[in-house]
Amino acid sequence: MPSPFSTNLIPQVQPAARWIWPNGELWDLHNGYALFRKSFTLDRAPKRAPAFITADQSYRLWVNGTPVCRGPARGFQSHWSCDEVDLAPYLRRGRNVIAVRAHNPGAGNFQYISQNAAGFLFSAKWGRMEIVSDQSWKTRRQSGIRKDSVTCSVQLFGQEHLDARVEPADWMHPDFDDSAWKTDFYIAQVPGAMPWPRLEPRGIPQLEESLAPAPRLLGLGDGASAPGYRETRDVFVHHHSLETVTHTAPSAKEAARPALPPSGTGRFRSLLFDFGRVTVGCLNLRITGARGGELIDTLHYETIDLAALRPHVELPSWSRIAMGNRLICRPGENHHEFYHIIGSRYLAVLVRDSTTPIKIEVSLNRVGYPLPVKGAFASSDSALEKIWQACAWTQQICSLDAYVDTPWREQAQWWGDARVQCWNTFHLNGDPRLLRRGLHCTAHQTTPEGVTYGHTPTIAHGCILPDFTLIWFLTLWDFYWQTGSVEPLISHRDTLTKALDYFERHTDAKTGLLRHDPRHWLFLDWTDLPKTGFPALYSLWYLYALQKLAALHRAANETARATLLDRRAAKLSTALRKLIRKDGLVCDGYDVAGKLHASASIHTQTLALLTGLDPRHDTVRIERVLLPYVRGETEPAVRPSAYWVTYVLTELTRRGFGADVIAFIRQRWTAMADYGSTWETFTPVAGGESHSHAWSAHPLYHLMQTIGGLTQTAPAWKSVRFAPVFEGTRGTSTIPSPAGKITAKWTRLKNGTIDVALTLPPGVSADVQLPGLPATRIRASRRWKGIKGQ
Repeated sequence: MPSPFSTNLIPQVQPAARWIWPNGELWDLHNGYALFRKSFTLDRAPKRAPAFITADQSYRLWVNGTPVCRGPARGFQSHWSCDEVDLAPYLRRGRNVIAVRAHNPGAGNFQYISQNAAGFLFSAKWGRMEIVSDQSWKTRRQSGIRKDSVTCSVQLFGQEHLDARVEPADWMHPDFDDSAWKTDFYIAQVPGAMPWPRLEPRGIPQLEESLAPAPRLLGLGDGASAPGYRETRDVFVHHHSLETVTHTAPSAKEAARPALPPSGTGRFRSLLFDFGRVTVGCLNLRITGARGGELIDTLHYETIDLAALRPHVELPSWSRIAMGNRLICRPGENHHEFYHIIGSRYLAVLVRDSTTPIKIEVSLNRVGYPLPVKGAFASSDSALEKIWQACAWTQQICSLDAYVDTPWREQAQWWGDARVQCWNTFHLNGDPRLLRRGLHCTAHQTTPEGVTYGHTPTIAHGCILPDFTLIWFLTLWDFYWQTGSVEPLISHRDTLTKALDYFERHTDAKTGLLRHDPRHWLFLDWTDLPKTGFPALYSLWYLYALQKLAALHRAANETARATLLDRRAAKLSTALRKLIRKDGLVCDGYDVAGKLHASASIHTQTLALLTGLDPRHDTVRIERVLLPYVRGETEPAVRPSAYWVTYVLTELTRRGFGADVIAFIRQRWTAMADYGSTWETFTPVAGGESHSHAWSAHPLYHLMQTIGGLTQTAPAWKSVRFAPVFEGTRGTSTIPSPAGKITAKWTRLKNGTIDVALTLPPGVSADVQLPGLPATRIRASRRWKGIKGQ
């Protein structure tokens, strides 16, 4: 099977197409926006109208005034992503207009690497009609954009400050008069010119867009604008460091959102909104009654002090969070949709310098990867259902053109997070394409020695995590486990080989373990684990990756490579067994001087169990370390994070301690469920750490594996283990497997016995483990009545 990204789209693009960008803008790319328009006439509307479109860095497309899509998917200029879009639903007989707003940040961030170039490319041919990006297009640089605004965070794009007085309101509409627009472009070579020598398919669906539910008005306030408010480059920090506002709950009349009374020159009025949960998209403002020159600042938050109606803000946060935008009003009606996707729950809208009543309507164009819920979970415990729903929502809002850690401050494709997210996705929806694109991106940004970056694409050279390279190895396995396909292994052979060579070179001859490479960030977890010298956990990750890669090569009928990996794994396993203490626990490795660490972390014991390091001591690791932690009987010196604990819960579920896993989830995730999305840490710093982090959304699959009882045991879900935990009076789990939906359902009867049903699609078998019955394998749907409860 070829890679979904192997096709070079350049031959499918019309030869006359050119990369275009407004002339002069190329010498000042920083935070630049450009508008493009093309009108044409059709004798009849085509039934199909495929078009190729892309831009460096991004675009938003309208046809005849209707928004169509945005793109492309993040990637690298050497093989830049290009979208194929069918425009037929938007075309009509007669005159048609294509309109595009494109953006180039002029600098790199945590999702983009600048090549000091910008461009827009379009190509379509429908019968005799050919439309290509060339000098026949009309263009306008958005001069009303403030180019020197600060970024919304260290990791993100710039704040958008737009002066609507100098920007046309309806420029994307077909009736707009563009006669004054220029046709003065910088014209690059034909497609294939540097820095875009190759165009590839995006390999994932276009992002979906829909109107989010209207936010609730929480509070109203006012205050004096601090000096410099008109000139500030940072509307967020300027407000929170220099200005004071107290919000009060609105009256019923105020909540109905009538016109906002004038603020007066040099003052502002503030409206505080709640979207109900973290929601991701592009903010829309519709303003009526403006005289022109009023400043509308929008400030985004994840948390607030509900009693005081005061947003939580940490200044400065470690990532310099400054989530804000500004619109300067034109006289009369203003309608503006901000360009960039932002994830937040709370929104403050500040209206400055208004001298007449103004009415403001706030809405959000929700944007995200199409991830409809196909899986299901139900329980008699409403708290667990609420946790599952919060996890499902978190996964949805953390799925954009990549798996992102959080849609709020960062939107970066961290690969340790991505592994948890792909498991979430497989249980929620079954779609492997976002994982496949992420594997592709990660494979194409490495150090000269072969270590993949922790997130890609990125300019963050301090975010090279060798342990995330090992997780990239494991996600090659995860893709095969979900789909049965070894294509990524074949397609990314060179990256894999080079990275494996790196780990062999960094294996210490004396200890036999991986040694810490001080040039890179050895993450392991957000904890104080031993990380210098020769950490046991680092080598255990390597052992686990070698075991899975060996199995993957066997699935690809590459027995020689599998045997080589087996030998490396056996040698490493021997070295790791020297770390087993007399009490059976595995110590955390050697320090830089070669001395054994006294500690034996829960992390190390978990991976020792996962890799089968020495099964003779499994019981002591579980009973002395894992179970006391999840039961709250002991508090280990080094606690697993809300992310890493998924490996603890997975191992305990596999070994029959599902009831303890459920109790732990109920205790640690109930507060998250009340908030609506899962958090970066169990106790995040409000205003600093993320409250929408999918790396902690793993109860989604843990609950489906425990109460639902369904755990995958073969590639492509060809077989499952069915061993439900009868917690409560009922439970249901549905897995959208490649073969069809697998559904488990059980109900506790009044007499205490339990009726159980398991529905299997054709080709899927199940190993059934029910209390009081002998273990059995079934190959078709089955019901059991009167099972003894646990």
